[in-house]
Formats: sequence, structure tokens, C-alpha cells
Amino acid sequence: MVEEAGRHGLGVAAHAHGSQTIADCVAAGVRTIEHCSWRTAEGIVHDPAVIRRMAEDDVAVCRCVSGDWRLFLDQMGPERAKAMAEVILEMREAGVRFIAGTDAGVPGARFGDYVGMLEFFASLGFTRREILDMATVNAAHALGLADTGVLAPGKRADLIVVDGDPLTDLNALRRIRHVFTAGRRAAGPDAPTHESGS
Repeated sequence: MVEEAGRHGLGVAAHAHGSQTIADCVAAGVRTIEHCSWRTAEGIVHDPAVIRRMAEDDVAVCRCVSGDWRLFLDQMGPERAKAMAEVILEMREAGVRFIAGTDAGVPGARFGDYVGMLEFFASLGFTRREILDMATVNAAHALGLADTGVLAPGKRADLIVVDGDPLTDLNALRRIRHVFTAGRRAAGPDAPTHESGS
């Protein structure tokens, strides 16, 4: 699948929970791994060599955390929650690229709290800059989008304007004032409507 996708200039995203499956996906050359939760019959068991290869091969990880992650951690129990946090931090230390994403749509994972997912990474000690990069430049890179993800000359100018500074307060991302797509206002006061023909 990876080879065929590559012939068309496409990457492959793998949905993987099991540790052996994660290793197989990395060996196959997938571009992203969703969940990447390192599950085995014995619990959460990761392979540092596979993690190193993920970093070397630029395999991005989307942990697919929903906004109600606190409830999920309570259900996991302290031992499993600690093991999950440790492997995420080990991947971060090894240089694995994280991208932001939720698990919305499955039972217990609701839509509408993207920022809640970002707050999960803050609870693990990720800096606000790292977290914002997960949602912007890292995500664009993982999807092979070279024209967006950063504010720079020649890029698409896809951006949001918020009330506050998310580098100090992630909650500011809940106070969206404007949305721009390719430099055009798509949402917010005075945004064009479909009725106006824009």
C-alpha cells in the first residue's frame, strides 16, 4: 500500500494501537500513525529502536485525544495513565513529530473541543509553542502541504484570529474572532456569505 501510494505522490496514514503493528507500520514507511498507543497483552510496551526510527524517518504521531481526556485517564487507572504519558514523553525526547487531532465521532469522544485535546499535551509538559506547532506547521508537514502551516511570504495565509495569546493561554483558541482561508475572511464579523455571491 505504501509503495503504491508513493507512486502517486501520496503518504499513508496508519491507525495502530498494538506495539507490533506500530513497528510493522514504521518498517513499511507510513507517513503518520494515529493513536500509536503501544498496547500489548502485558500493557503499554514500546520499543526505543522503533521510536528512534520514527524520528529518523519523520513518521508523525497523532495521539487522537478527545477533549474529555481527563475522564479517559480516570478510566485507565493511574498505572496505565503513567505508562502512556511516559511513552509520549519518550517519543517527544527522541524527536518524533506530533500532530494534533481528536478521536471525535467514536462513542465517548465528542466533536467541538479541539482545544481540550491540545490541553492534554500541556498537562504532560509540552510548551505552548510545541502545541501550536502540532496544530499548524507539523500537521501541514505530515500531510505534505508545503503552502500552509506557517505565516510566511508565499504561503496561503490560512489563519485564525483569536482574543488573547495562545502562547500563554491555550483557552484563547476558544475565542475565535476571525477565520481566513487563503487570505480571505471565511468567518467572523463582516465575513462574506453565500447569499452575497462570495
